[in-house]
Parts: sequence; structure tokens; C-alpha cells
Amino acid sequence: MEEEQVVTKIQDARAVQIAFDFEPDPISDHYIVSEANALIEARTNLDIYEERLIYILASRINPKDTHFRTCYFKVKEIADKLDLKDKNLYKRLREIVRRLSRKQVVIDDKYENTTLEANWLAASKYYHGKGIIELEFSQMLGPYLLQLKNNFTSFKLWNVLYLKSSYSSKLYKMLKQYLPLGKRKFATLAELKDALEIEDGKYVMYSHLKNRILLHAQRELADKTDIKFDIEEIKNGNKVVGITFLISPNPRTPRLAINGAESFEHESIYDTLKRFDIDKKTATELLVTYGENHIRANIRYVYEKQQNAEISSLSGYIIKAIKENYAKTAKTYTPDDENDRSTSIEYLNNRINSTVDVYHLMVRDNVKSTAEAERELLLSLIKDINSTSDHRIRKNMRPLQESDIVHPKGKAAFKYHS
Repeated sequence: MEEEQVVTKIQDARAVQIAFDFEPDPISDHYIVSEANALIEARTNLDIYEERLIYILASRINPKDTHFRTCYFKVKEIADKLDLKDKNLYKRLREIVRRLSRKQVVIDDKYENTTLEANWLAASKYYHGKGIIELEFSQMLGPYLLQLKNNFTSFKLWNVLYLKSSYSSKLYKMLKQYLPLGKRKFATLAELKDALEIEDGKYVMYSHLKNRILLHAQRELADKTDIKFDIEEIKNGNKVVGITFLISPNPRTPRLAINGAESFEHESIYDTLKRFDIDKKTATELLVTYGENHIRANIRYVYEKQQNAEISSLSGYIIKAIKENYAKTAKTYTPDDENDRSTSIEYLNNRINSTVDVYHLMVRDNVKSTAEAERELLLSLIKDINSTSDHRIRKNMRPLQESDIVHPKGKAAFKYHS
């Protein structure tokens, strides 16, 4: 009985934590996906929606991760990235995840001389009423996604997330892998069709394969990714029997505007920084030190000036840009509003004086001991100072300073505020 009560309390505590302290994983077009080449060449058995979901999950892997961690995403954000238009996004996403959970990837690893058949997902979980989905890769896929050292390919998430065809997506990864060589040859059309996972009996005629798959992919990759290609046909007489892809970097990358700095202008600065995996504590420190306008200017700078750079840690790069002021912006704050009780320094000092008076009266009337009153007074003042400080930060006002506090008790409390 006691064990059941303990389990129930733990479950209740976890439920409360999820309800109040929950922070879903951010999704950014500039997160990097790294896959072992063996996985790129594998039969993935995925449609375009399932594929996008796998890319998003893979983009949350840190190069230092030694095992797959559980990821939590907002259903609405996932639906937006998957380009789902259904009225019931929750139901549609569940259908996609359910299909994905049943599918296997088959990896023929010539370096290990093995064939792996593994489910993509270890598990999925839905938090009803919270709009949250929990996903985790199957641990069997670890050697092909974690701590990759050799024979792997990396690309930014935006390169694959907005492609409309799974064939285009597959071809992008197959060619990106060979970009350093500048070409990739498929000696037979059967070899190419097998690599693209085209079903037997489809696109039997080369003209259909070329017009419906290859030329479409050529346009998509040129429009939406960081590579482009030309086609060199291998012929036996007049008959095309194979293809050589001539691969080159694509400096235009016009789709980089998606999810660019302009889309961050109307969300809170905390949400913006969270997109780049910058935790709330670091975000607060940056806001206190540099101010919101300075931070936003440097985020815009990173997107406008550095969007083609291959940056392994976008969060680290943005923090450096803010600290070193790459945008060379002047630091400005919103003027104080003395009528705003939540931010006014005058109102804060008045509250501090009143709080100190109340605790003096408690000691005088023997309601509390001196030590007890001093402890509670300090905690109360710290809480009030923290609240005012947080409101000022959110409204881009000058950070509180010790010199703003008049009463000695308030000054003492200021030293402890976070």
C-alpha cells in the first residue's frame, strides 16, 4: 500500500512538472542534420511527411550526445514544419507518427559487413490538452546518427524540410554526399531507381523518369537547397542506360528567407532565443547586459550576413555575435514609465519601505522573532526586486542597479536577486 502511494506521488509530481515547468524542444531551419552515409543509402521506406519528421528529430541531436534523448515538440509547430493543412492537426500528426512507428529502415553497412533492420522510433507519446508530442529514436540507429567521425554527411535542416517530393529529398542527400567529388555516376537506370526507392513497374520509360523525377528534382534543389546539379546521360547508341550527376554548390539558396529574422520580430525575445537553444538563464543574462534591441539587431545580422555559413553551434555563434556586437548597434532601452507599478523604481522603493515597516512592527509586537523577521523580510524583498527586474527586462527597460534602491535593507536584498 505504501509503495502504491509513493508511486502515485511520484506520478503526480511528474504531472505537475510537465504542466508547469515544461519547455518543448525548439525547431530551427539552421539546425544541422548529420547522417552516416550508410543511412543515406539505405531503404528508408518513408513518405515525405514521415521523412520531414525524422529530419526534425535528427536535427535535435547534439554532436556530443552518446545516446538518443527524448524530444518534446509542440504539435502546432511540428504541423507547420510538415506543412499539414488539415483542420484536425493533432489527429493527422498522430496518423503520421503511427505509420512511422511501424516502419523499418534497412541499412546495408559495407564497412561493418552488416544488415540492420530497425524501427525508426523507440516510442511516441502524446500529452492530451497540452499540444505536446514526445518522440525518441530507436537506439539501434545510434551508430548512424550519434558521434559520427567518418563516412557521414551534414546539412542544414532547411535543405530538406521544404522539398515537396521524397524523391527530391532522397536525391539531395545522395548528391550532397558526393559534393566534394563534383559528380556521382549511376551506371544503370535500375541502379538509380533502386537508390531512389522507386517501386518496380513505375517510370519504366526513361522519358517519364527524367521528366517526372529528375528534372523536377533538379528544379527543386536549385530553388530550395545549397546544391544544384546537371544531368549527363550515359548512352548505348541512342538509348539512355545510365546517368552521371554533375554536382556543384548553389550560392543563391533563396529559401533561406524562410524562418528568417523577420519572422522573429513579433514574438517575445525569450521565445526567439529559445529557438536557438539558448536557455532562459543565459537569455536573461544577455537581456540584462545588452538589452532587447541590441539582441534583435545581432540576430538579424546573423541571418542577413551569415546565413550561408556552416555553423556547428548556432546558439554559440549568436551569443558571440551579441556579446561582440557584430551588428555594431548602439545599446538603447525603452524609457521608464513611472505610472507602471510593475516596472517603476519609485513604486518599488515605496513597497520596500512599507515592507520593512511591517516587519519592524512584527518584531516590536512580538509577532515574530528578530531572526525570523529578518529572514522573511529578506526573502520578501528579493521576490519584489526580482519581479520588478523581470518586468523591466521584458519591456526592454534599463536593468535595475543597486543605486536604484534607497533603503539599506533593499540594497542588501538586491545583492541576492537573480
